[in-house]
Amino acid sequence: MIDARLQLLIAVCEYGTVTAAAEALYRSPSGVSKQLKELAAELDVDLLERHGRRVRLTPAGRRLVAHARKLNAQWETALGDVTAAAGRLCGSVALGGFPTAISSIIAPAVLRMRARHALLTPVVKEIHSTEILAKLESGAIDLGLFVADESTSHVADSHVAVMDLLDDPIDLLVPEGHRFATHDRIRLEDAAQEEWITGHPHQDAYIELLAATRAVGYAPRVAHYAQELTATTALVAAGLGIAAVPRIAMTVPHPDVVQVSLAGAQVPRRRILLALRRGSHDNPRIAAAITALKDHPRDPGPRDPDPG
Repeated sequence: MIDARLQLLIAVCEYGTVTAAAEALYRSPSGVSKQLKELAAELDVDLLERHGRRVRLTPAGRRLVAHARKLNAQWETALGDVTAAAGRLCGSVALGGFPTAISSIIAPAVLRMRARHALLTPVVKEIHSTEILAKLESGAIDLGLFVADESTSHVADSHVAVMDLLDDPIDLLVPEGHRFATHDRIRLEDAAQEEWITGHPHQDAYIELLAATRAVGYAPRVAHYAQELTATTALVAAGLGIAAVPRIAMTVPHPDVVQVSLAGAQVPRRRILLALRRGSHDNPRIAAAITALKDHPRDPGPRDPDPG
């Protein structure tokens, strides 16, 4: 087995402080610090050095982390080989993701996995996209779904494999009775005179809306600020404006809100990516989970607010 202290060192490398690494791994800072000191003493080298309030790896520490990541990849390959040789698909596989990914993508995938592989035990964990890399490296999850943006650009690292899972189109939410409510699709430029409900200027929803509307020639007239979907939907239902939301976010349609597709050459969308540890792809458990996730409908279209 690979020395568990190497995972602690990798976590410190990712988080920058012993305290943050310990919190991510559900360990005590004193315990992590003690084990890393023991590892350094055994190797007779300094692995960490102080840099203000943070710590950084020494050249020897960085070299050891690089070797540890290679060992992890080799271990993942070994696990996959042993699992395949066993001739039956069983055991657990942990899938992590943000809330709307869990409700729209992961939960249906888990049902498919259970139907196909009765002895496989999927475990779902809600994880913020910015935590995906550390959770993968610590072994807390085997697969992680996240949105491609500036905050997650570091995930596509040399020691983590990343693949496209799906594109999530942005739809409009409009109140029942709105002039757009009877349309199957509208162009974003047709909403130039509308009042909008979106996140605060520093939040993703606002930034994405501003970029999308500028691309078609206008800046949105923001009337109300809300990032959380429940609040946004309530404001739209009250007739206080329209909103732009990712399609998979609307898992529970609101009776007074209509979800309308956007048309045009540049429909805004977000990329949802799947990350896994290098070397784990050939593990039959991981492969089964990836297949189930990829079986998600690519473009199911907006949900009917009144299926009956």
